[in-house]
Amino acid sequence: MSPRPTNAPTKRIGTLFGCSAAFASLVLFILIGPILIYYAMVALGSILIVADPIVEVDAVVILSGDRGDRLTMAADMLDRGFVHSLVITNTNPETNWMLAREAITLGFNPENIFITDKEVDSTVDEARAVLQFAQSRGWSSLMVVTDPFHSFRTRIVFNRELRGSGVEISVRPVVGHWFRSNTWFRYQEGWQFFFLEFGKLFNYLFTQL
Repeated sequence: MSPRPTNAPTKRIGTLFGCSAAFASLVLFILIGPILIYYAMVALGSILIVADPIVEVDAVVILSGDRGDRLTMAADMLDRGFVHSLVITNTNPETNWMLAREAITLGFNPENIFITDKEVDSTVDEARAVLQFAQSRGWSSLMVVTDPFHSFRTRIVFNRELRGSGVEISVRPVVGHWFRSNTWFRYQEGWQFFFLEFGKLFNYLFTQL
């Protein structure tokens, strides 16, 4: 009786082919994985950063929490002829006075520096205070300057709160800020602001809309 043929060589070839394919997939992932993750992080950071076109407006608004860079950008808009008036959201008397004094040194006319009437404690408070002040002055257009990571939520909140008021809003992120779409994830502070902004945004959407 002759021995039955075996398919062992075929099995070995299939096994080798499978191992080779798995190894190639692993190498491909090691090479491409970091690139995909990098672009995913850039895309996530880009969501938070919005910049409306620069147009001439009745006043530029700097939101609370300014460390000087928002005011510097507002002064740049003044130098370029896009704005003449400055609105500071009312945080506390000491901060208000410090920002107003710095604004004068940067070129703003003291008569064109204004502080909102209501003291603010959130972006929603700021939007409502700015709307009230703009309507009292008869303004129809404002530029809001804030940090890049805060610009997306600022646009949503201001557009929602000013809807139907006749006051148009443009949002501009601070130029030269450390929070950039291609580097934010390298810093612990970047991750903190990333989750904080999305957390505040979801809270606003679910509680205010």
